[in-house]
Amino acid sequence: MVDLRGARVERPPDLDPASFDRAHGGIAKHDLPWRLAKEAYGRDYPEEIEAWGMSTWWTLGRYVSELKIGPGSTFADLACGRGGPGLWVARATGAQLIGVDWSPAGVAEAQRRASSFVPPGRASFRVGDLEATGLPSSSLSAAMCADAIFFASDRVAAVGEVARVLEPGGRFVFTCDESDDEGPFAVPDWQVLVEAGGLTVDRKEEIPHFAEHLGRMYELWTANEDLLRTELGDEGAAQLLDEANSVGPTLSGRRAFIFTALKG
Repeated sequence: MVDLRGARVERPPDLDPASFDRAHGGIAKHDLPWRLAKEAYGRDYPEEIEAWGMSTWWTLGRYVSELKIGPGSTFADLACGRGGPGLWVARATGAQLIGVDWSPAGVAEAQRRASSFVPPGRASFRVGDLEATGLPSSSLSAAMCADAIFFASDRVAAVGEVARVLEPGGRFVFTCDESDDEGPFAVPDWQVLVEAGGLTVDRKEEIPHFAEHLGRMYELWTANEDLLRTELGDEGAAQLLDEANSVGPTLSGRRAFIFTALKG
């Protein structure tokens, strides 16, 4: 019997587009979070993209090598947020980018930042969901999702949506973590969910220094609470500190991976 643990999750009520609007439209506009991320990740941190999570020089290189796209290709960055990783990949490969995110503030910021990475017309962004992107069927050469596939309430449906919008032979490259804990976002085996969604896993590679990097960033957020409150305000600081306090203690039981999945 196939073990589909983690296939569906009931998202907490405060995890919604409005909470991401506050992050993308408020917190992310301050310099402090990016200074702390740089301190936490050191030489592995690609400052330009302004991303927290698993985005490092190593993962950016894997996106480029695994997506296998170039001029004439169109790819999507799903749950793109403020667009940094997808825009970097678009510039590196010459491919056309469509970014999709459920946060209107994130989409607006991604569109604003696009000109810093690619020529006019090479990137567009729209509001959409991991389970309902609004993109035409079989319209993409590839898709990526950086540190966000686990936010889908129905993970199998999210993979099925990727399968729908990819052309035959298309590639989906995404990062995620696996664990056996009881947390609301825990998935013990993403390969099972990917294959239930209609794609075939071609490659699974562990992301180096995941817990070390993220744990150090959480430590810096906590150690700089007063500074966070001064610069971001109480609401913005609380959003970061809540994540640090809830996710930080679970890192020792998590392993992070980058997957490449194929549409037959």
